[in-house]
Amino acid sequence: MSYKSEERDISESKFQEEYELRKYEYLKMERIRVSNSVYRCPYCIGKRYYHPKELPQHASNLDRGSQRRTRGEQAQHRALERYVRRYLCVEDSSEHSTTTESPAVCDRDKERLFVWPWMGVVANIPTQVKDGRRVGESGSKLRHELATKGFDPVTVHPLWSCFGHSGLAVVEFKKDWDGFNNAIMFEKDFDLNHCGKKDYVTILERDRGQRLYGWIARDDDYKANGLLGEHLRKNGDLKTVCGKEAEDQRKDAKLLCNLTSTLKEKYDHLREMEIRYEETTQSLIKVMDQKESMVKSYNEEIRKMQQIANDHFAKISSEHGKATQQLLAKREELVQCEKKLQQREVQIENERSKLLLEKKMNETATLEQEKADKSVLRLKERKGEASQENN
Repeated sequence: MSYKSEERDISESKFQEEYELRKYEYLKMERIRVSNSVYRCPYCIGKRYYHPKELPQHASNLDRGSQRRTRGEQAQHRALERYVRRYLCVEDSSEHSTTTESPAVCDRDKERLFVWPWMGVVANIPTQVKDGRRVGESGSKLRHELATKGFDPVTVHPLWSCFGHSGLAVVEFKKDWDGFNNAIMFEKDFDLNHCGKKDYVTILERDRGQRLYGWIARDDDYKANGLLGEHLRKNGDLKTVCGKEAEDQRKDAKLLCNLTSTLKEKYDHLREMEIRYEETTQSLIKVMDQKESMVKSYNEEIRKMQQIANDHFAKISSEHGKATQQLLAKREELVQCEKKLQQREVQIENERSKLLLEKKMNETATLEQEKADKSVLRLKERKGEASQENN
């Protein structure tokens, strides 16, 4: 099983290498669409454009990124990265971050005033007359179209006058450098299609057709008369790239200073907490030792008390046993005494009966004797009387 698995892995790896090589050769023949140093990935849906240093990073990220990417897509982006580094002479952009650094712009644009928050202008929006006023597409629909292209607008404000929709809209981007990048890409996208500000100004209105024109808002738009200038002045300010960089640096320096101060305070607080923790720990250890000693003493006292109680219980149990034995013996003795007494009572009753019988017999004999004595006395008296008579 392992041999077949290894063989299958080797086969797939070889196929990917061949597929990557074919895509690389195709790129050399077809070339990537290039205009004003802005590039587009031919393998991704949408019209997202990249700076020279961003495109190889994009290809590298999609090669090593999400597991949802197929191996074919990964091979395509490896070929793209190889082609860009070989033929467009760009350096590795792994250290380049568009989220924290300002985008690469020419020196002239660095000193040029832009409207901040970064804004773009969309012109020649189709309108029609309805109920005496001009109406056009909503800002949400235009925002969705721009978001689909990868420009990530925050919001789109159509400009309205007393006559209705003016055919102009202001696109607001994020305030960070990502927002500026998206605004630049927004302008480059219109420039690629010859629908930038220069084309809008030079082409007559009747020749513009239904195409949309767009550009990033700068100082001339900010200072212009009319709805566009009023909206930009009301909702934004003018800043140069250098000025914004310096402002960000000042903010970063202030933030760094605040963070350093906060960090120092946190460190001092942490150190104080550590000291308190150590003190509390030592105190807790001492208390635990005391508690352990008290528990040990308590357990010893409990053991002694239990031993005393056990001994006392054993003594009581022994004495109780002895008392029980004595009581049983005494009971037996009393039972024997009771039997003797009962026997004696029987004897006494018998003797009493005999005595009563003897007494009765004696009384009877006494009565008989008295009767006999009386009879003898009467006989004596009779004899005496007889003798007297005889004399």
